[in-house]
Amino acid sequence: MTEDEEPLIKRHFLLLLALALGVAGVAGVGVTYAQYDRVGETIQAIPYVGQIAQNPGTVPYADQIAGMLPFVGGDSGGDAESKKVGALSKLEGLVVNPAGSRGNRYLAISVVFEMEAPKVKKEMEKKKVIIKDAVLRLLSERTVEELSDPERRDNLKKALREEANGILSKGEVDRLYFTEFVLQ
Repeated sequence: MTEDEEPLIKRHFLLLLALALGVAGVAGVGVTYAQYDRVGETIQAIPYVGQIAQNPGTVPYADQIAGMLPFVGGDSGGDAESKKVGALSKLEGLVVNPAGSRGNRYLAISVVFEMEAPKVKKEMEKKKVIIKDAVLRLLSERTVEELSDPERRDNLKKALREEANGILSKGEVDRLYFTEFVLQ
């Protein structure tokens, strides 16, 4: 190497290093993406998981655990009717101050209403502002203790569903889901 070439390599060392790291990063992402479809096979290779996926109900409490694992791919044992999802209507990004919190606490919540009949979804979209107001009112009447207790969430869902059903006239909300529930 001559004296003129050495400063050139030193001068471009960081550029070459960044280029090599970039190529390695892209290759790593490519390999990860290519292997992503094999995650299910890997998880099913874990003892009992494959058995649970293929034979639901054979291992005590395993159905609940398998339901929490993505990519297991087994049948949940339910009939086809239970897997059918109705029309969905979302109320996202709602923020309320719980009762008695004096504005020091807040609940950030997103709610999804599910209804079987499409005509109910149309009515729900027309009355969304009224339903949103009713949901906010009902949530702000609950205390921090009530909202923070996971055991009371089903009662809260029931109350919200009944409130929405009281406003609707062409049908009713069949199910309600919390897609966000943050109490600070």
